[in-house]
Amino acid sequence: MENDFLSELGLNAVVTRLKRASDAMLHDGKRMYAELGMDIEPNWFAVFKLLNKYERLSVTEIAVAIGLSHPSVISIINKMMSAGYLKEAKAKGDGRLRILYLTAKAKKRMSEFEHVWDAGTAGFKRMMRDTDILNTLDVLEKRIAEKGFRERTLEELERVKSVEIVEYSDAYADDFARLNYEWIAKYYTVEEHDHDQLDHPRQYIIDKGGQIFFALVDGEVAGTVAMIRMNYEAFELAKMAVSPKFQGYKIGEKLMQACIDLASDEGTPFIVLESNTKQFAAINLYRKFGFVEVPLDPNSQFIRANIRMELAL
Repeated sequence: MENDFLSELGLNAVVTRLKRASDAMLHDGKRMYAELGMDIEPNWFAVFKLLNKYERLSVTEIAVAIGLSHPSVISIINKMMSAGYLKEAKAKGDGRLRILYLTAKAKKRMSEFEHVWDAGTAGFKRMMRDTDILNTLDVLEKRIAEKGFRERTLEELERVKSVEIVEYSDAYADDFARLNYEWIAKYYTVEEHDHDQLDHPRQYIIDKGGQIFFALVDGEVAGTVAMIRMNYEAFELAKMAVSPKFQGYKIGEKLMQACIDLASDEGTPFIVLESNTKQFAAINLYRKFGFVEVPLDPNSQFIRANIRMELAL
């Protein structure tokens, strides 16, 4: 398998990719310390720096300062104590509270460690010189603090539930034209056949045995797609458009499923479509539903079409 599957998954795998990158750096750091004859681990760095600055802190204070869980900090501290870099004292008035501080061994080797850490920072900065990774991390952590992954995921699930797919009504004709004219004009030149279909959808699509689906969110048209009857063997999927306002509602997927269900219900074995390879998201959506690339139609009515795809049902 040549391709990186996590990369193919896109944002679905962002957490796993962050973990993968973190694990790779930690593993590399352990190898480096071993080669340099240093009996420390990469994730001890923050505790060393923190106690070097504040001298004495409790486990809770360390956990809060570096934003790790209490058990994770205890695991790091116990390893550092076993290696002889930390000692603990009992807090005055509360014998249960552990107060940590650096040992003489730690203080003696701090300058040596600092030299390596500075080199590591310089190397990482050089590696990431064309990105603003710190700002990205700041934004990510801030937004996680505002609203976590669990809450955001549950919100999205509720949004997806709120989408209703309905069939064509003349009441939605203006929305069909509006949504499609917006995206076509943004990327391409509006062509003559666009005007035919968008300005006269009943004449050019519905009355010829086709259908137009609309995605509604709280009664507002959020997306649309047309199924144009070509012959008894095939529908053409065309004029799919989703309002940017409703990105993330899985509207494209719901519209695609409505199109496939229609073709299946009517016993039509093929769905074909024409698109342009600049529409990355759309092409990926089509492939997700099983469409495969086929030769272009030399008689295509659209100049912008540079890819033709087909789904066999």
